Amino acid sequence: MCALGAEIVWTRLLAVMMGATVYTFSVILAVFLVGLGIGSSVGALLARSIVRPRVALGLCQFLAAAGVGWTAYMLADSIPYWPVNPVLATSPWFTFQIDLMRTFWAVLPATLMWGASFPLALAAVAAPGEDPGRLAGETYAANTVGAILGALAFSIVIVPLVGTRDADRILMTLSAIAALVALSYMGKAFAGYIVAGAVAISLLIWSADEVPWTSLAYGRRSISTTDAGVPLYVGEGMNSSVVISQLPSGARYFHVSGKVEASTEPFDMRLQRMLGIFPRWSRKTRARC
Repeated sequence: MCALGAEIVWTRLLAVMMGATVYTFSVILAVFLVGLGIGSSVGALLARSIVRPRVALGLCQFLAAAGVGWTAYMLADSIPYWPVNPVLATSPWFTFQIDLMRTFWAVLPATLMWGASFPLALAAVAAPGEDPGRLAGETYAANTVGAILGALAFSIVIVPLVGTRDADRILMTLSAIAALVALSYMGKAFAGYIVAGAVAISLLIWSADEVPWTSLAYGRRSISTTDAGVPLYVGEGMNSSVVISQLPSGARYFHVSGKVEASTEPFDMRLQRMLGIFPRWSRKTRARC
């Protein structure tokens, strides 16, 4: 559930920063799959020899929560301020390289932990003499149900209701709860480690920042935008992020998912008036015909 919910949230933000294109989605999906694949391979190797797989699963969930915190920090406080302007690129290949590097840098840590979670979960619930096919099927079914719930809940309810920052906080909280459930049976033996992990995740949740409004408003061009003005409204809906800004000159801009869709600038108002006049003129022409 956390992995698919995070993919929804991070795709939403990275698509604004890198451009809402099929190529951006492909880059994000590729990084997710690479991280899950590497994590699953490492987790499978550990699950064969580790003595306490349930402890490893709990620690993996704590690290997944920390990975979500890392991504939240990167998307809010690091990547939007990279001194790189991809718009100046002379080749699309350069843009793809930059976007791929930014996505790897932000997203990979958490995906490694989610990839390792599945084989560790199999090892944690396995019992002597149990049918491996039945065990894998039940675990995979639970994983699939969680993925469906995460994708639906975060895309339809959580992001429109609380925004992407609080969605990241919910992801960290859910991962921390999963870790506590996995480690709860250890009792006093791991009490100190559990408390330390809970405190660290709480600090990460508290320190999560909002993505800069300029990134939501200007997207890929935010780093090169000067005199962006002040935001009058910032909202994150089910399908897009909307910003209304006002420049020092008094002009107001209407942004949708990193692009200016309309403004009160004279060159925009002329076009918008024509867009209103032309349909009325065409209706009158059809009526005469």
